[in-house]
Amino acid sequence: MDSETMQPIAGVAVYSNTENNVISDFDGKVLLDSFDNDELVTFKHLSYKTRSIEKQLIENVVLLLMNAQSLDQIIISASRFAQNIKEIPQRILQINKQEITTSHPQTSADLLNMSGHIYIQKSQLGGGSPMIRGVSTNRLILSVDGVRLNNAIYRGGNIHNVISIDPFSIENTEIIMGSSSVMYGSDAIGGAMNFYTKKPKFSESETPLILINSTLRNASANNEKTGHFDINIGFKKLAFLTSFSRNDFDNLRT
Repeated sequence: MDSETMQPIAGVAVYSNTENNVISDFDGKVLLDSFDNDELVTFKHLSYKTRSIEKQLIENVVLLLMNAQSLDQIIISASRFAQNIKEIPQRILQINKQEITTSHPQTSADLLNMSGHIYIQKSQLGGGSPMIRGVSTNRLILSVDGVRLNNAIYRGGNIHNVISIDPFSIENTEIIMGSSSVMYGSDAIGGAMNFYTKKPKFSESETPLILINSTLRNASANNEKTGHFDINIGFKKLAFLTSFSRNDFDNLRT
């Protein structure tokens, strides 16, 4: 079984130094009757780390650890199709899931500020208006999963609509620096910021996959009080993810 999701793993090669070898079925089950108690049994799967255990030490369940492989960064924002970052001529910054999880940004504006290349104008605690190379609001594009949040009729001054995006529900963020008018129109003279939300996970067996996350956070710097809860329920052909967050910040005093 997968050590993280506790889901069965099909197609695991189980073998020893002798000629004994079997493969786990769709439910991750395998019979080890042909192996001797003193044999070293090896469990191998391309997506998981190989594990070897003596037959007599094997219990009813064997857990395998996911094999983390280093892959080239994939960018979607530049052409709206998945591309290798090396094939894109534009300057694109990416904030991935690991960075978001590690830093725990208070708002999506703070999430953008993590890149170190976007200035965030703040007139209130918990607020934030992004600026790229001196350009803001109606000259920048904000989108969530390809759906635009702003347009050219927005006023020219700073607005804080980016904070309506819940940072707990973001999988990764891609920021295009500079003009992107060819792809997004003249509204993207300053650049584009694209947020991609978490995708629901499906179950790989008949048993529903239920994943629950919750967070309670308090910060003394701005008296932040944040609560978050999300739940993923996945079946083999149907899955959904629901996320709830509540934030409260103190007033900004000068």
